[in-house]
Amino acid sequence: MNTALHQDFYVFATVVTAIFLEAAPFLLLGALVSSLLEVYCPPERIGNFVPQGRITGVLFGLVAGMLLPTCECGVVPIVRRLLLKKVPSHAAITYMLAAPVINPIVLASTYVAFRGDIRMVLGRVGLVALTAVTVGLSLGRINQFLVLPQGEASDMNHQQDSVGCDCGVDHGGDSQPRLIGALAHAAWEFLDMGKYLILGCFAAGLIKTFLPGTFLAVFENNLFLAVGGMMFLAVIVSVCSEADSFVAASFWSFPKAAQLSFVTIGPMVDLKLIMMYAGVFQRRVVLILIVVPTLIIYLASILLGTIVG
Repeated sequence: MNTALHQDFYVFATVVTAIFLEAAPFLLLGALVSSLLEVYCPPERIGNFVPQGRITGVLFGLVAGMLLPTCECGVVPIVRRLLLKKVPSHAAITYMLAAPVINPIVLASTYVAFRGDIRMVLGRVGLVALTAVTVGLSLGRINQFLVLPQGEASDMNHQQDSVGCDCGVDHGGDSQPRLIGALAHAAWEFLDMGKYLILGCFAAGLIKTFLPGTFLAVFENNLFLAVGGMMFLAVIVSVCSEADSFVAASFWSFPKAAQLSFVTIGPMVDLKLIMMYAGVFQRRVVLILIVVPTLIIYLASILLGTIVG
């Protein structure tokens, strides 16, 4: 009995360590790049070039992450500032939902995590683009009622005006060089998001090691349960978009569609994002940001799983 338990803990530790070591470099790179861009290329500067047309604005929002990559935890306060500066809401909301995935770092991490399976990369981009465009165009119709009044908003910290985060680092002031501030912020963001990565690694390790095989088989052999279960896990563990592919890929026995649903819902709807949405947006907007992506991704994943397996 003790030998079997010892073996289980060995497998658990191996799974957790392997996932973390694969994902951590991408999480660190993402934190570093987003921090440097935030200091040297503030989002308001790019916001000045956003097209006013609905179609061109949405397309700009889709690809803006390639120029201004950021993870989901940092993009909400950025978008709030853009909206308060009268950037068109269809472009800003599309950017908020798309940028955490459609950026070079996350695309590279997805490619590496799934061992060069380009279909998973394209599938992730396609599902995210479909959801981001749908929600962006929908919320574009209620432009002036998206954001809570400034006095009521509870977005992280009063220091957002410097970088849009709550790390307490002066990113551009006189007290320290901007580069030092950017590196300090990158370190803080890596440590802050690292705990979610560790949580995701632990969840994957626990499920793969200690749950009975018969229980997992129920999910593995049922597409509807597999997709729903992986989406629920993504919402709960709240892994950052630079690292979530490695957690999803560890569930290799699950259908590809279920793994895809994990890496698309997480950057749009998870526990930390729901709290941030509630502190920035009006209540009905929060409801749309939660319900619409969940429905689109679930139904699209089921459809993909039925068609391509």
